[in-house]
Amino acid sequence: MARSTNNFLQSRTRSTFLSSMVTIALVLFFLNLFAAGAIYSHVLFEYSQENFEVMVQLPDHVAQEKQVQFGDFLKKQPFVKEITYISKDEAGKIWEAENGAEFMEIMDGINPLPASYNFKLKLAYIQTDSVAKIQHLIEDQTILQVQDVAYPMSDIEQLRANTYGFIKIGLIIGALVTLIAFFIVNSTIRLAIYGKRLLIRTMQLIGATAGFIRWPFVRMGMLQGLLGAALADALLIGLILSLKFINFGLGGMQMEGFGANEMLGRVEFLLLCGGILIFGTFLGWLSSTWAVSRFLNKNLDQLM
Repeated sequence: MARSTNNFLQSRTRSTFLSSMVTIALVLFFLNLFAAGAIYSHVLFEYSQENFEVMVQLPDHVAQEKQVQFGDFLKKQPFVKEITYISKDEAGKIWEAENGAEFMEIMDGINPLPASYNFKLKLAYIQTDSVAKIQHLIEDQTILQVQDVAYPMSDIEQLRANTYGFIKIGLIIGALVTLIAFFIVNSTIRLAIYGKRLLIRTMQLIGATAGFIRWPFVRMGMLQGLLGAALADALLIGLILSLKFINFGLGGMQMEGFGANEMLGRVEFLLLCGGILIFGTFLGWLSSTWAVSRFLNKNLDQLM
């Protein structure tokens, strides 16, 4: 009979521990998901900026040697991330592929599009003043007289303004999600300890100190928080891996290359996973400490 009762109590304790851990894991998973979305949005914003191109249009009838010399000049500049040369014929074919062949027919087969060097800027140089300096540098070089230097800085400024607006909204929502997570985790652990309030009272009656009574519950709460956070991290990683590959259209461009490896390999994501482990453990410690303290020094009538 005693063994049966003991097995029942152990089974009930294990069930309470697991249910609390799963609840904590689900709450922290949604917090994880929100934070991962914020990280992904920031990555996408950086990627989209770096994919806008500076187009340097070259004048017609420039000697090939001058074009090569000018291209070498651009490649040596610290602000150039990636550069591509587009000849007149290639420019015409690109235009036809995007808009149809009617344009060339209307122009009687004459291609008015200039050759150009298109290059992407490194992220540190994508600022209004930096772009203006780059344009002046290209226009003032003496190798050849460029026809035009075009860069959609206004589109980037609009994208940046929209992104910062989303970030502000996201911070507010993130704070609310964190508070909700705290209250749910705190309530979950408190309910788990509530079932053992009479045990706490019994331990006090036989002379156990507050610290001695509190420590097993605090240790259990920290373990629940840690394991719940680890499960939340595992769920998030599993979700990202299941997405395989993500394509986004933004600003007229197709954003590709944001697969699972891109996301999971970032330092920010690793810090997020580690931070959730610390946060879950901290919540377990804080909630269990508060819950046990609430039931200490209470008489039987107050506990019933």
